Formats: sequence, C-alpha cells, structure tokens
Amino acid sequence: MRHWMTLLLSALLVISPLSATAHGRSAPALGAFLPLVGTSFRTSPPPLLITALYYDTYQSGEPDEAFQIYNPLDQAATLTGWQVTDGRRTSAFPSDLTLAPHAWLWCAKEAAAFRAAFGASPGCEYGADTDPAVPNLTGAALRFANTGGQVMLLTPLEANADTLVYEAGDTAAAGWAGPAVEPYRPSTNFGQEGQILYRKLDQHAGRPVPDTDMAADWAQETGDIIDGRKARLPGWDLERFYVPQVVTETATLAVFVSPDNAFATLNALLTGATQSIRFEGYTLENARLGELIAARARAGVDVEIILEGAPPGGISDQQRWIVQQIVEAGGRVYYFRSNTAAGVHDRYSYQHGKFWVLDGDTALVGSENIGISAFPDDDMSDGTYGRRGVYLVTDAPAVVAGLAAIMDADIAPGVHADVWTWDPADPTLGAPPAGFTPSYESGGIFYPIQKPQALWTTGTFTFQLIHAPEQALRDQDSLLGLINQAGAGDTILVEQLYEHTYWGATASNIDDDPNPRLNAYIAAARRGATVRVLLDAYFDNQDLNSPRSNLRTVEYLNSVAQAEGLDLDARRRNPTGEGIHNKLVLAQIGGQGWVIVGSLNGGEVSAKLNREMALLVGSDETYNYLADVFWYDWDVTP
Repeated sequence: MRHWMTLLLSALLVISPLSATAHGRSAPALGAFLPLVGTSFRTSPPPLLITALYYDTYQSGEPDEAFQIYNPLDQAATLTGWQVTDGRRTSAFPSDLTLAPHAWLWCAKEAAAFRAAFGASPGCEYGADTDPAVPNLTGAALRFANTGGQVMLLTPLEANADTLVYEAGDTAAAGWAGPAVEPYRPSTNFGQEGQILYRKLDQHAGRPVPDTDMAADWAQETGDIIDGRKARLPGWDLERFYVPQVVTETATLAVFVSPDNAFATLNALLTGATQSIRFEGYTLENARLGELIAARARAGVDVEIILEGAPPGGISDQQRWIVQQIVEAGGRVYYFRSNTAAGVHDRYSYQHGKFWVLDGDTALVGSENIGISAFPDDDMSDGTYGRRGVYLVTDAPAVVAGLAAIMDADIAPGVHADVWTWDPADPTLGAPPAGFTPSYESGGIFYPIQKPQALWTTGTFTFQLIHAPEQALRDQDSLLGLINQAGAGDTILVEQLYEHTYWGATASNIDDDPNPRLNAYIAAARRGATVRVLLDAYFDNQDLNSPRSNLRTVEYLNSVAQAEGLDLDARRRNPTGEGIHNKLVLAQIGGQGWVIVGSLNGGEVSAKLNREMALLVGSDETYNYLADVFWYDWDVTP
C-alpha cells in the first residue's frame, strides 16, 4: 500500500467536479486540504490495512466468511464513509463504528455463524442481520469466492487504501503487485478449507509488517521459512498470544525426569493440591495418578481437565475408565473434538501440550503424557523401564498466569464448539466396557536410575513460555532466538523424540522445505558452537525407510559436520527401554545455562498447527542437572 498521504493527494487530483457531485459531495479545494494533511489524521483517511481473509470456510454456504482490518495509528479511526468491495459488490461501514488505536476488527457475513466458528463475535456483519448487537454494513452483501478474488478497502474519498488478491483473483487490481496470495498447503495436514489468509506480524511489536502490496506481506508466502509458510485456523487468538512475555522473577524452580523420579514428584504435587487442579494434556492413562486426581476431587479440590479427542490409535479403555472415575468424583473433563457433520472442526490438529496449573500458583510444563511408560511406580531399587522425558515446575507468577490464560482460551465449553463435555454414553469417548479392569503394572529393570530425586532450587530466573501454533517459530526469541545466539565456546545439547530431516510434503527435500530447527543447530556449529543432537531409536526403528526418519536426520547432520569440519555430532539411542520421548534443548551461552522443556516435536505440524507448550528458563543448576541426564543417554551403547 502506498503511503496514505500519496493516496489522498492522488484521489484529490483525479476526482472531477462531476464525479464528486455524483457521489453527493462538492469538489474539494486542494489548497484547503494541504495544510491539514500533515497535521491531523482526523481530517484525512488513516492508513487502514486489510489484515486477514477467511473465505473457504468449513460451514456450508460460507455464512462465517469474514475479513479483518487493522488501525496502525496511535489514535482511534472512525470508519464513517469507508467501504469494502470484492470487485463486484461494495459495502459501506456504519457511521458510528470506530476502530481503536492499533486494533483489529473482524467483519463477517453473518455474526452468528462467525461466532460459532471463532468463539467470539465480529465487530460488524455484511450479510443477513443475525445479531442486533453487531453493527451492519450497508450496500450489496460481499462474496469472496473459494477459487480466488480480491478484497479492496476504499477510503471515504473512494481511493484505494489497501488490496488483497488471492488465488485466481485479478493481480492487475489497483493497489496490488505480483502474484496472488495462495493458501499454504505443503501437505494434507494443511487444508485449503478453513484456512485464514493473514498478514505477517512483526516479531517485536506483534503488529502487521510494513505493507508492500505484495504476497510477501502475507504469512502464507513460501519464500520466508520463519515468518512465512504458515496457516491460521478459526478460533486461534493469534494477535493476543503472538508476542511472548519474557520475564525475570524470583521463584522456586524444580525439574523432574522420566522415568527416574517422575511418578514420585507428580504424585506429591497432586497430593499437595488443596484448591484446584487444571490440566491440558494429550492422554491420561496412568491409573494410579488418575485415581489420585479423583481422590482430590472427592476431597473438594476443583478439577478441570481437557484432553485430545482423536490421538492416533484412538482413546484407550484405560483412559475412558480414568476419566469416568474423575467425573464421578466431581471433576470436569472435556475433549477437543471435531464433528464434521455438525460443522464443528478442531482448532488444532492435535492438542499435544502437557501442562498443569495447581492451586492457581504452581505451573508444570513437560514432555510426557500421563501414562505408565513415563510415570512408572515400581520399586526402582533394581532399575526401571520407561520413556525418557522431563518436566519443569515453578511458582513464577508470570508463568502461572501465562498458562492460565492459554487454558482459559482453550477450555471454553459453550464458547468454542470443539470443546466437548465428557458423556458416559458416548460410544467412542464415554465410559469403558462393562467390567473393565485397569492396569497398574509398570517399570522393569532395564535402566539403572540416574536421578532418584528431583532438583529443587530457588533464585531469580528468566522465563519465557513458548507455545504453538502462535509463536513457536520466532527467531528473535523462543527456541530459534536462543540457538541463534550460540557461537564459539558455547554448547547446544538437543534430546528429541524426532527431528524431521525436512518439512513440507514427504516427497519434498532439504533444499525446498528445510527444517528451521535443524538449520539453526547447523548454523550454531558453523559459528563455532559445540552441538550434539540425540534422537530416539525406539520409535524410529518402526519406520526406518521414511526419508524423514531420525536415521536419515542423523546421517544428514553427520555428513554436514564431516564435510565442513564442524563440532557437530548426532546419534540415535534408547537409553531407558521405551524410547526417548523428550523434547529437550540445553544451551550454555556465554557461561549461562538455558533449558527448554515441553511438548514441541521437530515436525512442521507441531510448530504450526498443534497446541504445544514449552518453557524456556535460564538456570545453571537446572542446565547441569539435565546435562548429566543428556550425557548418560548420549553414551548408552546402541
């Protein structure tokens, strides 16, 4: 978009007295406007932007289609006289509608349908009047074709303020240059239907990037592997959660490790909860911990849980039994669940995070699902058997508040249609078969315990929550931002369930669809850092022929290291018997230890479509504790 002043002057120069009169205005005197243009936005059109378009929606007939505009000014902008056109039909904003400073506004075809899809009302509607509380545009109802078209925002002087051309739309439209914006569809996980086109956001301010009237301004463009190549789905609160909060607080910080001390530590934390237990997780299959949660509910503790409704392989009878116990004890359990027949679609490909808030003052973020493999409760004096993983625990107020905010946004029955309240009669997710008996058997003797006790510390720490799909791929902070700081004399240790050799389609390759995480690790090694990448062998051995297996990733990293003489090495291992399920990054940069623990895997869907949660913290003690675990796992015989 050209600067708003240029647009205004151009419009004034081309408007003839005849055309101005035809629109009910006398021709303005150019000299009367010039002294005011540079001094007050109130006397001329502000530089509003089109920032999103939802056109190929899940609902039949697209009643929930919508566009979004943004006010980049430090003062409010009235929308009196502003119009939007799809190239054939034009609608005008109501005269009493005002857009606050640096605010976004969604305008939908039908407010009721939009609310069903997004979980919130739009600021206006342009089709049928479905909500008297939502202002209506006037004029012809807009229609945005699924196959492509344009959206043009017109000033009160009917000059072009901004244009979006998408798919098969006319790229010669005024205010546009170059190819149209296309939905991002690298694989079947990224569908065209339901995808929202949206502008890239500046990583520092969280506001739209400078406008160039080109597809490069939009997050779906493929030339940018960090801020581009993205999708957005209805129900995400991207503007609210995109910019992370990085805080330094005095707090208690703990770390516990699976399978070593995970059961004992989580058991103690849950037993100590006296007011509330909130959990957002993937699965819940550990019967002893499930019974403990039910017991806390019976004791009057407020229990609220939400789980993924369609994990690969489905919901086990064990989990159905556990959920039944918790609900019958007074807890509330929900599932993220789609219902295509009813027009209900999940906000996320998977709810894959594992995070807790206990008593409103203690936060837990980890890599492990609540099952027997990660939380064995055997004797352990002769070893155990399970999966490698890690949890962090803290009472840092900003971390607790951050997790609670995500939970409040996600666990919203009656607001988001994909939140399903557990029903014992449901044949898929309801009560287990009659007579079902849960399994309590766990552990073994494969793995000699390395960390019998969790680490508890107090001090002043720097924290940042990293969560997908909103902001897991930022390179100014978060994981990539941390790795980008590493250089000569620094150390990066990665222990991961998997790290795909490349992203995009299975038939793609490293050059066309690079994995930004692997790129960051290699770049750190090229700057002189010591980099070690340890990937799982247990699960990976089930699919060694995949071109994106851990085996292929290890081969790729080691070939780069050998060719360039880098201090970079990669291995596959199974140190604890049932695989590495960890998602752990350790960094020692400039002598400071940093730890990232959470649910983020090394694939594109995890970073861009799933609900994931991780916690970054600066702590030398925590780094050293987990580095001990890493080096043990690294040295295990294949």
